[in-house]
Amino acid sequence: MRFLLVVLFLLPGAGSSLIAQDLTGQWTGGSTDSLSDRNHKLVLNIAAGDSLIGGVLHWYFPGTQTIRHYIVRGQFHKRDSTLSLIEDSLVTSPNGEVKDPAAIYFLRYKRGAHKEVLEGRLSRRGNIMGESSSAMSIRLEKKAPPFIPFIALPKKKKDSIQQKQFTELQKRATPVVATIPVRLQDSIRIQLYDNGEIDGDSVSLYLNDELILIHQKLQAEPKTLWVLIDKNLPVNKLVLFAENLGKLPPNTALMEITIHGKLYNVFLSTDYTHNAMVEFTLPE
Repeated sequence: MRFLLVVLFLLPGAGSSLIAQDLTGQWTGGSTDSLSDRNHKLVLNIAAGDSLIGGVLHWYFPGTQTIRHYIVRGQFHKRDSTLSLIEDSLVTSPNGEVKDPAAIYFLRYKRGAHKEVLEGRLSRRGNIMGESSSAMSIRLEKKAPPFIPFIALPKKKKDSIQQKQFTELQKRATPVVATIPVRLQDSIRIQLYDNGEIDGDSVSLYLNDELILIHQKLQAEPKTLWVLIDKNLPVNKLVLFAENLGKLPPNTALMEITIHGKLYNVFLSTDYTHNAMVEFTLPE
């Protein structure tokens, strides 16, 4: 089983421009293909430096119930408020391939009284999901952060079903997929997506052997939660447990982790024989 870890890091410094601060965050919206009238849903998570941009584009296809995750990088052009992004590669695809024809996104930043918008078009060599994309337009709005974040707290009391699951968790192999340093931070932000076809995958999360999330179905929309770090431990261990394998085994997930402005994207694959662990290490 191959695991893939992609790390993107762009942290604005104290002298970052106002525009860079405006671009950092999550943008949601969609794309429209004028040739087929097909609409696709898009979520763009980006971190912006003074002019350089890095992030992940989540592209959801309602017709096939499939989600793809693209690593993107690019540059913001202050003179005309335009953003150009290029796909480094296609991280996942339904047939298991990891590359796709490169695409360039040309977007213009607009700021109104109540919202911020990125509008533009997609230029792709080849096609996407068998559809022509030469005339594809894109519109994204910046999404405000939740006012009340979901804090994942340990479920100290386990019923019989949870105890049975914990016993099964310990029977499975638990390879470490990624090791991420954590400094001067009490909590970390995590977003969970399905990775590939939306086929009914359901998972649980354990932090330091304590259940913090159960019966979570993986969707195109992310499950966002904040995980509290135990600073008394040199290593905090976050384990993803597959409750089922969906219609298309194995159980696959994308875990987006944000720490101190760094965006870590960890791609996880689990089944009935093994879990997947992410370690958070504290400095000595």
